[in-house]
Amino acid sequence: MPSLPSTPASISLRPALLSRRWLTSALHGTAASFAQIYFIPSAGAGLLLFAVLALADWTAALSGLAASVTASVVALGLQLPREARRVGLFGYNGALTGIAFSAFWQPDAAYALWLVACVCLTVPATAALVRRNVPALTGPFVGVMMLSWAAQSWLGLMPRVGAPGCSMGTPGFVFCAVGQVVFVAPLVLGLLVWYVLALWNLRATLWALAAGVLVWSVLALMAAHWPALAGHAVGIGVNAFLAALGLGAFGRRPLLRLVGAGFAALLCVGLGTWLEPLGWPYFTLPFNLAVWIVLACGVTAR
Repeated sequence: MPSLPSTPASISLRPALLSRRWLTSALHGTAASFAQIYFIPSAGAGLLLFAVLALADWTAALSGLAASVTASVVALGLQLPREARRVGLFGYNGALTGIAFSAFWQPDAAYALWLVACVCLTVPATAALVRRNVPALTGPFVGVMMLSWAAQSWLGLMPRVGAPGCSMGTPGFVFCAVGQVVFVAPLVLGLLVWYVLALWNLRATLWALAAGVLVWSVLALMAAHWPALAGHAVGIGVNAFLAALGLGAFGRRPLLRLVGAGFAALLCVGLGTWLEPLGWPYFTLPFNLAVWIVLACGVTAR
């Protein structure tokens, strides 16, 4: 039976429906970008994490949101795959960059312009790694942050006094480190971040927490004999937790998650010893290196 011709009313509705569908997808991807920082492809979890970030620091939350929106627009302009855009795959490095900018520098015109430029770099960098079947992790974020750190004087970026970090004196350090991934310092808010992650994947989050507890225990034992280690505590906690969580997201068995966390911790000590005298942070580089190396080993059994 031949189909009926479209009426003028149905034709006029099509642009509106397409526009609404595009807007819904873009908003979904923008929210999911916050969750993808923790390997969660969920807009709902992203909204919860954004709320926790806003409780900790409104400036960081807004900077991350602006960066995530920018990344969504760039990804759309590059015509990157819709489903990957929808789950925040091309936006989370940008969102993390926006949050980090707020943690290190005071917002002004130079800050805003350079942040946009950096976010525009993270999107094609992430896409290029995805096309080569290489997990992007936070590699693009590390790249633009290293570039920004080198150019901060030339750009006129003004340092910002940050919130206090995590104290490794109690086991609460483990939960604080979870929040410090997005520069959330208070222990209570770190607990809220952990709870959001557990709602999505309890098993992977518990194993990542176990890795964090193991790393904290070693740190606590060694700090008495090596006081300088305390200066690397937050970086070790963040990178070790992310390594264990990331390897869980890629289906690696628990033992490899613990190995990855330990390897990331060792890389933190090595890179910190080398870069600290130069005044350079290593951000999440140890996590990236540890996960890439473990994944390259090709062991997939759970």
